[in-house]
Amino acid sequence: MSIVSFTDRVVLVTGGGRGLGAAYSLEVARRGAAVVVADNGGDLDGNGHDPAPANDVVRAILAEGGRAVACTEDLSTEKGGQMAVDLAEREYGRLDAIIANAGNVFNAPVDDWPSDRFSSLLRHHLLAAFNVVRPGFTVMKRARYGRVVLVSSSAGIFGQHGMLGYATAKTGMLGLMNIVSLEGADCGIAANAIMPMARTRMADGVTGAGADDPDGSGFLDTLRQDQVAPVVAYLASEACTTTQTVLSAFLGHVAALQIGLTRGWTAPGGHLTAEDVAAHLPEILSTDDILVPRTLYDEMAHVMAQEH
Repeated sequence: MSIVSFTDRVVLVTGGGRGLGAAYSLEVARRGAAVVVADNGGDLDGNGHDPAPANDVVRAILAEGGRAVACTEDLSTEKGGQMAVDLAEREYGRLDAIIANAGNVFNAPVDDWPSDRFSSLLRHHLLAAFNVVRPGFTVMKRARYGRVVLVSSSAGIFGQHGMLGYATAKTGMLGLMNIVSLEGADCGIAANAIMPMARTRMADGVTGAGADDPDGSGFLDTLRQDQVAPVVAYLASEACTTTQTVLSAFLGHVAALQIGLTRGWTAPGGHLTAEDVAAHLPEILSTDDILVPRTLYDEMAHVMAQEH
């Protein structure tokens, strides 16, 4: 069995000061990585600034003999993302992997969602990832090597009540993954995503679990961070040669997400009506022989082939 090692590698972990982000930072550091722990210490709403979480994780890594530096800039800004990447290059001379984990949370029914909270979720999850990945991609492209791990969520891919902004932002991570994967393929950059479940302050905030909810709290305790961090470490490592792959990880179980299309139905001559859709809906919805395209061109080629 090959060893997953980060010797001489530099990893930037966003949201790396708390919860799963801290677990990711510690996991790759123990495997030899120099870590940029990027976390501005904001609260669950995405507000405020506290350098302590990032600095605490850095101290923990240093105490174990590792290498780490803190970045407490706001990654939801273009300047903050650039500064995090620049710090990696300045301190360690390179940037080999990005784990885009930063975010915040808010929970409300669709018709009660404030627009400012929706914007905040997009900013602190999706835009924060973009602000680091874009300049980081340039560094990796120059080195002709890189790993990008984007933290998505089952709440977005499959849905969860009350999580409109969170679900939208986390699903957007897959779009970012797809393009980084395709454009990075020729220069040694792999981009993948993770759908993790583990007990964190964000999970508590989402579920409302606490002292007055022993059943819910007890279940969350079974979702350990050490059941997720190794999966992320693998995806961020040189050992990972797959790209454009989404893994689900919790309770020690790892599975791959498949986003596919039914084989569908094609109207003769390409002319169809709404009535045709209704009449052929069983064929359109049939999950027999699912097609899993890698690009939109794969889907187009499949449809065009049916016309001949």
